[in-house]
Amino acid sequence: MKLYLDENIPVVLCTALSSHGVDCLTTQQAGNLGLSDVQQLAFATTESRALVTLNCKDFLPLVQQGQESNRTHAGLILSKELPVPELLRRFRRFLHQHPTDVRTNLILWLYP
Repeated sequence: MKLYLDENIPVVLCTALSSHGVDCLTTQQAGNLGLSDVQQLAFATTESRALVTLNCKDFLPLVQQGQESNRTHAGLILSKELPVPELLRRFRRFLHQHPTDVRTNLILWLYP
């Protein structure tokens, strides 16, 4: 699975997920700090990476607008803000349920 972690996701989560065999890239690693949400989603799509974010209020409407304009994305994984250990626990469950790449235009939530 290839993930792109938005700048609101703690960087330490990338290290933890990478140790579980997940191909992770952060906005910091990509040199994309400060880019707009549109640019972040476009970058993730170009790199065939599902975008992981806590910013549901901005990304859900953005993806909906894209669908209305027939634009695709490489997947969106959403979560509410949680402590890192809880995010990691939810990601482990998520990876068990979704062991392969997130599909184009799929929107998923990290649930308990």
